[in-house]
Amino acid sequence: MKIVGSDFDGTLTCGGIGEAKLAAIRRFRQAGHKFGIISGRCVAFRETLLRQYPGLELDFFAAHNGGVIVDGEGTLIRAARCETVSAAELTAFLLDFGCPYVHVNGMKGEACGYACVLRDREAIPRHVDPADVCLEADMPPFESFFMVSVQMETTAPAAEVVKAVAAVYGAHLNPIQNGVCVDIVPLGVHKGYGLSIVMEHFGCAHDDVIAVGDNINDIDMIKAFRSYAMASGVEEVKALADGIVSDVTELLEAEL
Repeated sequence: MKIVGSDFDGTLTCGGIGEAKLAAIRRFRQAGHKFGIISGRCVAFRETLLRQYPGLELDFFAAHNGGVIVDGEGTLIRAARCETVSAAELTAFLLDFGCPYVHVNGMKGEACGYACVLRDREAIPRHVDPADVCLEADMPPFESFFMVSVQMETTAPAAEVVKAVAAVYGAHLNPIQNGVCVDIVPLGVHKGYGLSIVMEHFGCAHDDVIAVGDNINDIDMIKAFRSYAMASGVEEVKALADGIVSDVTELLEAEL
């Protein structure tokens, strides 16, 4: 049995998610292998994805850069939560640093909650749904969080956010840059960690786990497992991967 863990944006989406790609995933799974997505997106995105692509078959979905993992039916496998730094404290730090807004995915009681926090409601970015926005004073009292994210205008200030968070919270948190975005997860969480949990869950040998990605936040899993990089990906990822493909379909056919 093999396991393929694919990044979503820029990787599975490269070339579109059409019937040829969906059929390749089905053939791979019918041969007794496992296929899933490992992404920086939230766990709720899985439902959106399956509605958009009803022919997409997944054995797992690893969200929040590997911090929250569910199986093909959506049943939780593992969830890594930060309980040593409060979401409110980190949000205040990021807003003080100059981040325009802060996305928080956290636990509130028994439920998973979400908030887009800012200080000036007049400054809501165009791509943010106003219904998701709350002012800092109205932020839900999260007991813990899975991931806190920010989006800057360019990659340079995003890199500065990574440095600042690492300097102050490096003993508790792992800030991961992905272009203009920064995802902040509990220390030890990254896509390599998530794929290792998937490997243990399915009882697969390490050499039979394959990672594929295109951007900086994929580097941990690219280094940890046998790996492919997208030809359209960043050079840092391509330099570390064992192979280069132009499409995930090409990878699946090669592994079959």
